Amino acid sequence: MPRIVGIALISMAALLAWYLVVAFLGWRSGQDLLQEKQQADLNAQIARQVELAAENLQSGQQGLARTRLEWVLTRRPENEPATDLLLVIEATTAAAAPPTPTPLVTAVPTAVPLPTVTPGPIDSPNEELQRIQRLVATKSWPDAIQALRAFQLQFPSYERMQTDQLLYDVYTAYGLDLVSGDQIEQGLFYLELARQLGDLSQPVEDYIIWAELYTQGISYFGVNWERSSSIFRDLCLAAPFYQNSCGRLAEALMQRADALVNAQDYCPAEPLYIEASQHATVPNLAQKLETVRTGCLAATPTPADVITNTVPITNNLTLPFMLATPTSERTAP
Repeated sequence: MPRIVGIALISMAALLAWYLVVAFLGWRSGQDLLQEKQQADLNAQIARQVELAAENLQSGQQGLARTRLEWVLTRRPENEPATDLLLVIEATTAAAAPPTPTPLVTAVPTAVPLPTVTPGPIDSPNEELQRIQRLVATKSWPDAIQALRAFQLQFPSYERMQTDQLLYDVYTAYGLDLVSGDQIEQGLFYLELARQLGDLSQPVEDYIIWAELYTQGISYFGVNWERSSSIFRDLCLAAPFYQNSCGRLAEALMQRADALVNAQDYCPAEPLYIEASQHATVPNLAQKLETVRTGCLAATPTPADVITNTVPITNNLTLPFMLATPTSERTAP
């Protein structure tokens, strides 16, 4: 009897070991496929940014095209299409820049004060409009907005089309400056004011979408790492250069993976660390990967309900109800 029990235990241990090996190999194969998919996604993202940069260059948006190409070359310095497009931008910029004249005599420049908003009632609308145009030319957006609003209140019909166009241009430029910096919500406010005056161009609409995604991702930052990483993954794919979206994605992924490790849920943490390492430097990445791989391999499913203190059943035992003889058979002659 002990020999039979021992053989049974050995068989069960061998079966369990075989199951663990098969499970680990399947999981390892899945991780390799995941890494290949992530690398393919990054390559597709780079190709897409180069394509969009070419479209921006054709439509005259050299600044946005340069931003996309610089992001690509940071990750793929050997990317020839991106390098060629950037050379085209630099050559175009150099050709458009006027030559710097060589002064014959050294002159002391006269300081020209920046235009300011005329306080109080406006005496000459034409002079004030010229002052506003100088504010716009010097990119003094807040002063220009204040001056234009005051001008339209006092002269609602004077050159209204021109002042509306100036307001539209100022709202758009100021809004883009703000959404590209730290005051994203205020920038969205000014871009909405610009939309009320006229249709926005597609690049401006794109910035609005990116800004809204960013604010959503930040709202979940530190609260729900899974949701935050999902939003920043979309933003990183669409506009990796906007507000360090890929860096935010990497941070959210690392925080989410660390939380899983702390909960001893090792297996799902590895692909998160790997994905994060594609966008930023993960501190102690090798050590983290070794920890999660070892923990995932050691993790085995545990039955929910385990019955203990059981007595083995042998074949030579006969249950009482099997020995019982029916009453009719005992009384038969």
